[in-house]
Amino acid sequence: MMYAPVEFSEAEYPRVTYQKRQQFWDPIRLALFTLAIVAIIGIAIGIVTHFVVEDDRSFYYLASFKVTNIKYRENYGMKSSREFTERSHQIERMMSRIFRRSSGGGRFIKSHVISLSPSEQGVNILMVLMFRYPSTDSVERIKKKVERTLYQSLKTKQLPFSISKPSLRLTPIDNRKMRSLLNSRCGIRMTPSNMPLPASSSTARIVQGRETAMDGEWPWQASLQLIGSGHQCGASLISHTWLLTAAHCFRKTKDPSKWIATFGTTITPPAVKRNVGKIIVHENYHRETNDNDIALAQLTTQVEFSNIVQRVCLPDSSLKLPPKTSVFVTGFGSIVDDGPTQNKLRQARVETIGTSVCNRTDVYDGLITPGMLCAGFMEGKVDACKGDSGGPLVYDNHDIWYIVGIVSWGQSCALPKKPGVYTRVTKYRHWIASKIGI
Repeated sequence: MMYAPVEFSEAEYPRVTYQKRQQFWDPIRLALFTLAIVAIIGIAIGIVTHFVVEDDRSFYYLASFKVTNIKYRENYGMKSSREFTERSHQIERMMSRIFRRSSGGGRFIKSHVISLSPSEQGVNILMVLMFRYPSTDSVERIKKKVERTLYQSLKTKQLPFSISKPSLRLTPIDNRKMRSLLNSRCGIRMTPSNMPLPASSSTARIVQGRETAMDGEWPWQASLQLIGSGHQCGASLISHTWLLTAAHCFRKTKDPSKWIATFGTTITPPAVKRNVGKIIVHENYHRETNDNDIALAQLTTQVEFSNIVQRVCLPDSSLKLPPKTSVFVTGFGSIVDDGPTQNKLRQARVETIGTSVCNRTDVYDGLITPGMLCAGFMEGKVDACKGDSGGPLVYDNHDIWYIVGIVSWGQSCALPKKPGVYTRVTKYRHWIASKIGI
């Protein structure tokens, strides 16, 4: 109901006349007042100048160096491999320790390994270093500070990796080049201001979740839509052209010309829109048991990676998540059973639940197969729901995000002892590779 503004007549509120005050501004008081105003303005200018001068901005550097006390492994060439991931994290952790212990430790933000390549004496490392310094600082001056910190750390000889000093190179890069380099890595989230988005920033089909906080928080999330019928399912971007989703999403039709995919935190308007050119449904998908509920959809034209659209990492098939691991599910699905699709992307934190618990007679009574993964809470309340199908269940490993589940099925939404059931992506890692080579 609309409330109209209340109107008062002049008769109810007669005009009040005030007596003139006697003159206050004698010359002395006027002089003191003027001095006070000047002092206040001076202080204000000082404060503004301080904040303008101290306004920080991002500085990026490409670091390359040779590590001589490790040998190159073939799997270092595969950025989704466990070997590359583990070695990269060790090197990134070393960099973090070097800079956090330095005098300007608070200025270091993050590092990301871009590549590990073979060298006669060991392994060549290429990585991006990110810093925040006052905008008045120069790129070259900060470069010298960074180099000085690195060279001092090499002198201590207490690093886990032996870095060849002559091989160390530091090159300033702009944010476009930095983003381009990071695009070679999967699962990295960036804010609109080109700074990393840490896992801690994300908390709470999505029942009892919350609207996603910002563009780029879940940049791999896609909406699969039937032309003329709107949103049907979620999906996850795993390359420039391929989406990973659920087989049951294509029960109505497998004709790719009937489908489109959109990206961004809202369905309307979408940030990016693409037609679908090819659909691959698992050959052994069983509608009755929900087994092998996995499919791939190829876009007719590739998407460019950015802060808003980015691919998620596929996990190594050996990845095992213990029960109660914190994972996130996202989607545009309903927030109550059989409710409407949400235009704004929602997210929820849930926990993995062991298959033995999920297969108890009072839970799913043996229906959970090795290709399935349970996640949620035994008390219910937080869950995926209708319309979230095909969307991602993701796991954070040192601020690199991996898709570990695909929203598949469940009894109703958010009921006690009826957690969400997801397709276990690690079980289909070889199937994905056999179909699209990644």
